[in-house]
Amino acid sequence: MSGGSELAPKVQVAVLQLLTRLGSDATLLVGADRTLRWASPNSAALLRGDEGADEGGWLGLPLGEVLGDPRAGELVGLALSSGAVQRGEIGHQGWRRVLRALASPLTAPDGEVLALLILSDITHERRLGQAHQDLIANLSHDLRTPLASLTLLAETLNGAARDDPEATRVFAGRIADEADRLHRLVAGILDLARIEAGAEEAELSEVDVLELALRITGELQPQAERRQVEVIVEGAPVVARADPSRLARALANVVDNAIKFSHRGGTVTVTTTLGAAGPGLHVRDTGRGISAATMARIFDRFYTGDRSRSVPGSGLGLTIAKEAIELQGGRIDVRSTPGEGTEVVISLRPPSPTAG
Repeated sequence: MSGGSELAPKVQVAVLQLLTRLGSDATLLVGADRTLRWASPNSAALLRGDEGADEGGWLGLPLGEVLGDPRAGELVGLALSSGAVQRGEIGHQGWRRVLRALASPLTAPDGEVLALLILSDITHERRLGQAHQDLIANLSHDLRTPLASLTLLAETLNGAARDDPEATRVFAGRIADEADRLHRLVAGILDLARIEAGAEEAELSEVDVLELALRITGELQPQAERRQVEVIVEGAPVVARADPSRLARALANVVDNAIKFSHRGGTVTVTTTLGAAGPGLHVRDTGRGISAATMARIFDRFYTGDRSRSVPGSGLGLTIAKEAIELQGGRIDVRSTPGEGTEVVISLRPPSPTAG
């Protein structure tokens, strides 16, 4: 855009306003000396995290000081020297945010050559990409492990253990365990996919929470006995408005997780509660607790918090529990102190006023 007519400045302003409305998070004009000449009104929210900040206070500052990444100046330099649009990514706030940058040469009405720099925040996009990579890596690991075990067990059963009845019984049992583990992993993935796709809807009814807790802990008693963990149910009968099957699934996942991460000889206590906010369930274990770093990812898919994988599991239990509880209008929270155990709090909807 060039020329000395009165229309040219108006057109440039209109173009800059249009770029702002089209979704760029910040639009800047930068001089050949890499100093900031103009910033769109929405730039403050992106570059300073403050909607009310005055972007005019940055005018005349070096671009590197405004953005904190020298690559922004390099991108502007390439655009000005080549006369062509340049694209790249720059870090902001110590790479806590990632910005997509587009730099284009622009001739002002007085003949000065400037660079138009358009910035968009793609931090969320990059984090989703990393999360996708982590998911694929973890999924590959969790599928590969039971499949490898099944192959090895089958080969052993078909070879050295073929004529040994006791060994056959033991290896057949282990094959059944690995097949069940694989089935639960695939079922968990499908459950989570259906919930997140909106393919499942909660079917709410009045649920006796204590009765449900007794049933679920009874089903998990064999597992608790193998781990030498005592499971206790406490509290009075409490009625909640919930989806029975999904609440059962969520509670089973939470209690299963508590058993797996408890020390031998430990205790898992399931308590029904009725407070001012409504009915609920507390599941407390006497395990090793959860660190602050792990707590931040406790509901992430396939995250086990046990990098050695010494505790078997898909890392989907709490993820599915959270999705299932929220689907029926509830809430799930985790409290933990390293070395002192973990408590999972499930808050549910109160029963309908006309119930009973």
